[in-house]
Amino acid sequence: MSNPPQVALLTKPGEPAEPFMGAIEHGDGNAVLFGGSTNLPKQVGGLLIAGVGAFGYSDTVPSALVQAIEGGIPVLGIGWGMHALNIALGGLHPIEVEGHGDSTEDPTNHPVFMAPGGKVGYTIAGSGWVTVPSAHTHGLLPAQVADGMLSSVYAEDQVVEAIEKPGREWLIGVQWPAHLTDRTPKGFDSLLLALVERSEQ
Repeated sequence: MSNPPQVALLTKPGEPAEPFMGAIEHGDGNAVLFGGSTNLPKQVGGLLIAGVGAFGYSDTVPSALVQAIEGGIPVLGIGWGMHALNIALGGLHPIEVEGHGDSTEDPTNHPVFMAPGGKVGYTIAGSGWVTVPSAHTHGLLPAQVADGMLSSVYAEDQVVEAIEKPGREWLIGVQWPAHLTDRTPKGFDSLLLALVERSEQ
């Protein structure tokens, strides 16, 4: 039996890594923890960058994220990680939003529209309106999204719920807590499975 794919895990400073380790293991991968200011571990083939809080103005983009982007390594950003990915690619900081829940409370059910034709919709095998868990006080509007990134999922109030890089690169960020596989709709764990699959070197 071959060794499981190695996926680097980078979490928002001060947040526990365990919930996100479980997401990588759900995809049959092996989570590799490391410090964000250091280089990516050489043995990894992908990066999960995640956190439930917002990316603040005092936060810095982890050098390992930049290294992954420049090296063509697949990246999945969740919550804080989506914001970090957006900023690393030249986008703006998230702004305060209302009606999307709170990271200190249990996620609420939230309708979002998944545009057809994007990587997120293709990976999940879905499009149109769907209900996802939501627990965030900050988010991106289209004006905050980095040039060259596609807003492929969004809420009724135009808050962007997923961004992706068109083309061959696999750079995806989602606002919903994708690591809570027991709370997300059927098929949404395909994003985690795809990250691990693409992390095979």
